[in-house]
Amino acid sequence: MNKYQKAIKKFTNDRNWSQFYNPKDILLGIVEEIGELRNLVKWEQNPEILKEVLKKNRGEVKDAIGDIYWFLAVLANSCGLDIDEAIEMTIKDNKKRFPIKKTKGKHTNLYLGGHDGKYKK
Repeated sequence: MNKYQKAIKKFTNDRNWSQFYNPKDILLGIVEEIGELRNLVKWEQNPEILKEVLKKNRGEVKDAIGDIYWFLAVLANSCGLDIDEAIEMTIKDNKKRFPIKKTKGKHTNLYLGGHDGKYKK
């Protein structure tokens, strides 16, 4: 468990907040924060303008990412999971699913012409 996940666990335990957390509300919190990010870019299609919008709203993006991480840590803590172990597992899985030789510079969505070893047509 990394220092941030531990700190969030201590913070919430010190306040006896775990009694107020349930998986549904934690997930809704994550969705709400993602929605706030989406609202920054929802009508724009140009990738260069999207980058500029995110750059211009760096404070909001940073705040939302922090809040998303907070909710993920609360969810992981309530499930007895270590975020670092979860991401290590995902990185390992993605290295198998998306080998460099087959995916470098290519879209990985099978239905859009990319390669993803997990799904077959």
